[in-house]
Amino acid sequence: MITTIASQQSQLLRRQHVTLVGLATMLAVTAMAGILGWSSHHTIVRVFDEAVRLQAAAGQPAPANPFLLKPNLSLLSNMVVYIPLIGSLLALVVGHLALVEDQGQATGRLLFTRQVTRSQYVLGKILACTRFLAVTMAACALVSVAALVVVNRALSASDVGRLAGFYVLSWAYLTVFALVGMLTALLARRRSLALLSAMGVWLVITFVVPQFTSGLRPTQSLNPLTEPVGTSQAFFRATQRAQPLSIVEQYKTVSGTILGTAPNPTTGDTLLAIVPIVSAAILLTLLVLWKVQHHDYARSVTDE
Repeated sequence: MITTIASQQSQLLRRQHVTLVGLATMLAVTAMAGILGWSSHHTIVRVFDEAVRLQAAAGQPAPANPFLLKPNLSLLSNMVVYIPLIGSLLALVVGHLALVEDQGQATGRLLFTRQVTRSQYVLGKILACTRFLAVTMAACALVSVAALVVVNRALSASDVGRLAGFYVLSWAYLTVFALVGMLTALLARRRSLALLSAMGVWLVITFVVPQFTSGLRPTQSLNPLTEPVGTSQAFFRATQRAQPLSIVEQYKTVSGTILGTAPNPTTGDTLLAIVPIVSAAILLTLLVLWKVQHHDYARSVTDE
């Protein structure tokens, strides 16, 4: 029954213009990341070739090739920014639509007259959302592979494995926001309020929590000058201890490790950084399961 509900919801998502536009946007930004990487690579190569000619004319040894010091996947480092900003918004909308459509049309009451439990219903919806996000990340991965092949001519098995790990991590991260969209759809009485509430959560997770746990005064993050006389940093040092709770920062940390753009931590540190993302997904799943058991499907969600 869960797979049946998931299949039906997957068909509905494919018919939604908003989700299709979101999918196209993710593919476009992935292609943009590849184009920016290629443009940067092309510019640096031209500068390097010119430097080699000048050094040779002066009778000096050629400088080292800068790309021998950079990992191949560093060309996709912009995706670490695009996915938390754009991908998470797409996930919010997908999770929101998965539940709010049934409430708005009052089909939930008819569905539960059959041999379908509420747990099966919501698990089917979650499965459909995660399938859609998995397809989105798989499509983005194909675009990324094409971009890397154009720039680097070839990809090693290690690079392919790292790229797959990055998009699996991104899929898990986006699942958290799909669950946020579903939970707010169950909590709010109005459709517009449900989406606005989900957007508020997105703003807090994406911008407020990282700033709060950065350990920097707000002005220092924009203008890192020395600390003014008489200003205490004790509060900001204390908030920095909560940084492991910021799933955005943990996602960026692990992504940088996978793509090779960040210092290589130990395996234990990497696994610990993944724990907040997985824990958030599990907690939100349990909350959605609990809330759907107590949700009143006798009332419909309105747009008023």
